[in-house]
Parts: sequence; C-alpha cells; structure tokens
Amino acid sequence: MASLRSLVLTLLAASVLGGTATSAHASGGTYTPAQGALFSRPTAAGAGSENVIRDHLIALIDHASPGSSIKVAMYLWRDKAITDALVRAKNRRKVTVQVIMNNSLDSDSQEHFKDLRKRIGTYRPGFTETSWAGECVRTWGCLGTGIHHNKFFLFSRVGKAKDVVVQSSANLTLEERTEFWNNAYTVADSGLYGIYDSYFERLREGVGRVTTPDDDAYTHAVSGRHQLYTTPSAGTTDPISDVLDQIVCSTDPKKPTRIRVAMFKFGLIPVAERLAALKATEGGHCRVRVVYGNFGTNLATVFRMEAILRKGTNLARVCEGLMTVHSKYMTIDTGAGSFEGVTQRKVVFTGSFNYMPYDLRRNDETVLRIDDRKVHDQYVLDFEKGMVARCSKPWWKGDRFATR
Repeated sequence: MASLRSLVLTLLAASVLGGTATSAHASGGTYTPAQGALFSRPTAAGAGSENVIRDHLIALIDHASPGSSIKVAMYLWRDKAITDALVRAKNRRKVTVQVIMNNSLDSDSQEHFKDLRKRIGTYRPGFTETSWAGECVRTWGCLGTGIHHNKFFLFSRVGKAKDVVVQSSANLTLEERTEFWNNAYTVADSGLYGIYDSYFERLREGVGRVTTPDDDAYTHAVSGRHQLYTTPSAGTTDPISDVLDQIVCSTDPKKPTRIRVAMFKFGLIPVAERLAALKATEGGHCRVRVVYGNFGTNLATVFRMEAILRKGTNLARVCEGLMTVHSKYMTIDTGAGSFEGVTQRKVVFTGSFNYMPYDLRRNDETVLRIDDRKVHDQYVLDFEKGMVARCSKPWWKGDRFATR
C-alpha cells in the first residue's frame, strides 16, 4: 500500500509540474517556458501544489523579452505578486502590459486593480500601443450583459518562445490557490495566439462602453490541434452540446468511450441530458464520470440536475468547501467509439466557461479545445487521482459528508 501511495504521489507531482512540459530552463541560461497542463490542488488535498499556476505565471512574466507585450484578461485580481511582476516587466524591460478586468463588486479586487492601474497606466481609447489597465462597465462584461469571466494571459515573446498562450481556470486570489482545484494550459502557437489576440481586441473595444451589449459574441476558430470558442452565444448555439452530439459510443466493452467532466458550476441541462443519453445508448459503452462543485442557486435546476446525474453517470463526486473544484474541463477518450467520425481520439475542452445558462448566453468566456493524447492523459490524472480520490460522493450516493 505504501508503494502504491508513493507511485500515485509521484504521478501527481509529474502532473502538477506539467507532465509533457519542456524543462523550465535551456542550456546557457536561455529561458524556455514549460508547455502543457498544470494543476493546482487545495491545501486540504495535500499541501505543496497550491502555488504552481501562480509561480508559473510569475516566471513567464519575469522572462518576458525586452520590448515584448503581455496581455491579460481576468475576472478577479487580488494578487500583489502578479501585479509587482507586471510592473517590473514594464519598468525594467519596457514590456507593454495591457490588462482587461471585470468591474468587480469585490472591494478587495477593486483596490488591487486600482493599484495596478496606477502603476502601469489607465486605459484611454486610441492609446492601444501603450501599457494600460482597463475594466468593463459595472454590471456588464465587455461583450455581454453578464460578467467578464475570462482568465488568460498572452505573451508575444518569452525567452526562446514566441506567441505564448496561457488559458487558466484560476482567478488571481489566495483562496483560488488554497481552497480550489484549478488548471492552466500553456502553449506556443502563433495561430492560436492570433485568435486570442483578436478576441482581446474585441474585449478592449468594450472597455468603458456606453451602449448595452447585444450578447452576441460567439466565435469558433481553429489553429491546428487547437480550437477556441467564445461567448456570449445568442440564439441556440451551445458548443458543448454540439460536441457531445458528435460522439458515437463504443460497442466494445473492453474499449469503452470515456467522458469526464470537472465543473465548478454545472446547471446546463441540455449538456447533462446528452451525457445521460450517451451513457444509456442501447448496445453502446459510454462511461460518464462527473465531478462538480454545485448546480447553481435555481432550485428547479438543482433538482433536475440531480435527477439526471443520478441515472446518467457511472460516477459522480462533489468537490466543495475547502476542496472546491474550480476547474471547468471535459475530456473525451473515444476508445473504440468515435468523435466527429474519427476513432481513437483524445480531446480536452478547458477554459473559464462554467456549464451554466448564464455563462453561455451573457458572460464573456472562452473554451479552448486541445486535440492531444498526452495532454488528455494529464487531465485524466488530475481528475482520477486528484479529485475523484479525495472528494465526496453526492448525497444520493449515501455519503454523509456531502451536502445537498
């Protein structure tokens, strides 16, 4: 048992450090940013990895090349160390720093944002090439009538790498590190960088807007093995439901199709219904496993989600309290089944987007699709050896520690 526990801890450590990531420093002292997935665990799940994502971001900022640019889109900001690192980059290496924030009602976040804005400059329309910090209009996002919920960083050059994208589920707060499960994915991809940069510019145009957003900002763009979806989505478009509609379950019980969802807020009933339908496919073998934080505050939605997941999952876990899941990802392993007509695929969908109607129709959000077998396996390790191993069964499974 001790040797098994040691193996699990070793695998988790590899996952936290990026698994498929390249080494942090190349020979000759030239910095090469680690690429791949990173996972932070709450302190209650075992101290040691709480700061992994934050430390990675600071390292990237501190190694941003002179004269390069850093662009940040963030929901909550209460991290002086990140602020200080950005100011160092601006003042010492003439890095252009641009930050778009949600106009938060959180007073602590507001104070940190004001400090950042004072130290790097205030956004002014027409001065797009300088350093600045701007925020969406209060009560709106920059593109939707909900909130600006994004969590990504763009680096034009870091050491040896150009066009680096970091998509995270984590806000820049202490509790995100000590109480929540989070993930971040880093890649140097010029095409994907350009897609995110165009989206950032659309967000920038919404800073200080005076007209009500039309909640119609859905886009879908492709760069090789990466695809980006943005919301709010008007009408009936639902990218996650559309993805699930493209899955055909395996007919081989030895090579089942496996779908895993780790979600902070899960109240998008069409998605839950599709997961349940896949599990129930006659003659098919789809395995559905869900880890969630909550179903939202609408009681009708809560009861409906409970009813669907009770029968529609092979496994469910609730990660709440001091071990809250804050990640928002889904993994697909087709096994002998198929996705988009292709067999033996492994795909990850991650980002800032909770599976909630409000997030889909009103919020500024991103969903990043990653077609990569090794990255998929990193996420599965976080899911199975991290959250499933440590979180409670839901109340309907009889776990006395789970709440309704």
